[in-house]
Amino acid sequence: MNSYRAINKASIFAPRVLERPYFLSSKNAFFSSVANAFIRLPVLDSMVDKLTALEQAPLSNTAVVYVHHPLRTSLNLLDSMFSLGLAPKDTFVLGKHYSENKWVVQEAKRRGVYYQPCSPQVELARFDESFTHDIHSLWAEVVKQLGERSNIENVLVLDHGGYAINFMPPSITQHFKVVGLEKTSGGLINWVRQGSEPSFPLINMANCATKRFLESPLIAEAVVEKLSPVIPVSREPTTCGVIGYGAIGKAIAEKLLSLGHRVITYDRDPAQLKTANLRKNFLATHDLISLVASADLLFGCSGQDVTYSVEAFRLSSRDKTLISCSSGDREFLTLLQLIQKNSQSGLVINPRQDVIYESEFGGKITILRGGFPYNFDDSGESVPANDIQLTRALVLAGVFQAIDFFRNPHVLGEKGLYALDAELQKFVVHEWLQYQPRNRYTEKVLSNFEQSDWIKANSPGIQEALSFTLESHTQLKLG
Repeated sequence: MNSYRAINKASIFAPRVLERPYFLSSKNAFFSSVANAFIRLPVLDSMVDKLTALEQAPLSNTAVVYVHHPLRTSLNLLDSMFSLGLAPKDTFVLGKHYSENKWVVQEAKRRGVYYQPCSPQVELARFDESFTHDIHSLWAEVVKQLGERSNIENVLVLDHGGYAINFMPPSITQHFKVVGLEKTSGGLINWVRQGSEPSFPLINMANCATKRFLESPLIAEAVVEKLSPVIPVSREPTTCGVIGYGAIGKAIAEKLLSLGHRVITYDRDPAQLKTANLRKNFLATHDLISLVASADLLFGCSGQDVTYSVEAFRLSSRDKTLISCSSGDREFLTLLQLIQKNSQSGLVINPRQDVIYESEFGGKITILRGGFPYNFDDSGESVPANDIQLTRALVLAGVFQAIDFFRNPHVLGEKGLYALDAELQKFVVHEWLQYQPRNRYTEKVLSNFEQSDWIKANSPGIQEALSFTLESHTQLKLG
């Protein structure tokens, strides 16, 4: 008889801070009831200081729709945009319930933004449905409030997962200049799945070179560190399956190999597997069912449902642990739907708890955090602040690029996917590396980010020259 049970686990990870200490500045100072204070993100501070020294309040006539994970350093990004002239009342924010830190939400509201509440989710495999409802509610509020204002000319959408862009009301593009930025590859997949292009420029932060080659190892490191209670490091090597061999999958695989585990990887795209550096304890397969049968730990890194062949789990006689390293609850969606369908009638499930499914042959399948990304807990951050400021800075670089796009009639008249500007990426990387250990990346990787042409070649999208340039790594000049 199939069954499941949900169990709670308390977070055992304390938040980490920047290795190089920084005192709080007046514009970025805010205090937590959990920690004594938030530390500055110096890369964001540097970017804001350089732009505001040349132009005051470039976001003063802009409304921002910001979809995000409600984590501590997301407040730094909000404060940075406020320093650029964005009015809190013109800021519309929606988080995701599985990553939501309640104190962060309260602090965002205290700043005066409109914060859309997350719908309660009481069943497994229902995130997409509840989040789509929240997106529609958010846009309804945006339309209502902007209809009452005459100062707003531009709408900037900082999307996460493609929902805000896909469900944007036509009235927004009819009455405002619109630029979008997508932060996740899953969002780009959703965009393509819709079968239509946005009628405005969309900045591709998701697949930019910096995110793919520098951020991915940081995410992998954070996920594996948080998984330390369930990944044996001193006993016999564990067989791990990495499903999805993109940027995150590659980083996860390398981290597991460095810990002495056996790794089998799979990707729906055979071309991805050809990039794998196969060696001892590292195999690639084109057969997902055989990977599921062989692995004790399965890491979902595909951004898609990897349990569509649910028989491999229903008939498993071995215990397995499933860990999502993607977004939402899509990695193990079919299995979660099966568990929900077989649950006791009327039983309310907490989707953020671990779920244990007993297969027909006695195998115990544990889905950590109900299939939501494992690196989100109640600590208020998924990745240490010293690391995640790279991601926050890339979003801010996209904001800079959008400011330039709003003034460019040629760009606004052309729909399409635009590359995140190479010079902005180069500046962000140089600033961020000041706060990283020198041996964190190879010299070859670092040398690549000194070359604008290499960054361009590895940042897909339309390359559009901006009206401002980076004359040096320490000076931002508007043209």
